[in-house]
Amino acid sequence: MLSAALLFKDALYGALVIGLVCSVLGVYVVLRRIVFVGAAIAQLSSAGIALALWLTGMGWVTGLAAHPVGFALVFALGGALFFGLGGGGKSGVAPDATIGVTYAIAAAVGILLISKAAAGEAHDIFLSGNILGITRSDTYVLIAVSVPVLLIHAVFYKEFLFVSFDRETARTLGYNVTLWNLLLYFTLGLVIAFAMQFAGVMLVFNFLVLPAVTGMLVARSMAGIFTTSVLAAVIAAFVGFSLSVPLDLPSGPAIIAVSGVLAMMAWGVRRLQGAR
Repeated sequence: MLSAALLFKDALYGALVIGLVCSVLGVYVVLRRIVFVGAAIAQLSSAGIALALWLTGMGWVTGLAAHPVGFALVFALGGALFFGLGGGGKSGVAPDATIGVTYAIAAAVGILLISKAAAGEAHDIFLSGNILGITRSDTYVLIAVSVPVLLIHAVFYKEFLFVSFDRETARTLGYNVTLWNLLLYFTLGLVIAFAMQFAGVMLVFNFLVLPAVTGMLVARSMAGIFTTSVLAAVIAAFVGFSLSVPLDLPSGPAIIAVSGVLAMMAWGVRRLQGAR
């Protein structure tokens, strides 16, 4: 298993970076009950990637302007801004309905565009990504994006946590809740945009949810939740990736399966603790 991981070590490093940063942001995603906002932003980002591929295939955009990350970033940050400002809640439509509509439209548009941009296994890669295709330079880019995001969350940990737990009290005490919401969603959209081109919708969504759920099941403090979430993501990335190569399995779903096993084990531990 270890030799298989070393064979694709650059791809493994990239998967570990994605898992680490997404598992940290995922704690806020699960804590604030915005799981499907994360899914919607990921789907918007994937639609941006599909648009870039389609425009390139049509010959309308070439060179650096056609890079999928640029389109993914515009779509993801646009979605982050939209949801950070309330997601159209003032229009009279329920927030969860707005999220559902955004997800459905983005998914449909993305699939339609990718179906015209490429053939063969493009649909599978579009959904599950191509972790094995990560190069060392790609990993450096992921690190360059992830480190500032993690620093922002380390420096403003108390503010993010406060506005996540009790927005009204935070607003009463003078916190600019809208500003902190936008910063949180901005960092979420930034990470998703860069992770999407390698990990795909399924794996990014997994890293945003399952490790955080695992942490919340077994830990009793916020520090413990963050630590367990990161450990669960790193273990899932390493074990799933290492098993997928020798067993000839798609790496993304293999990592997700390991994340699921870890979450089920955490649920079992929680049940045993509750029975005492």
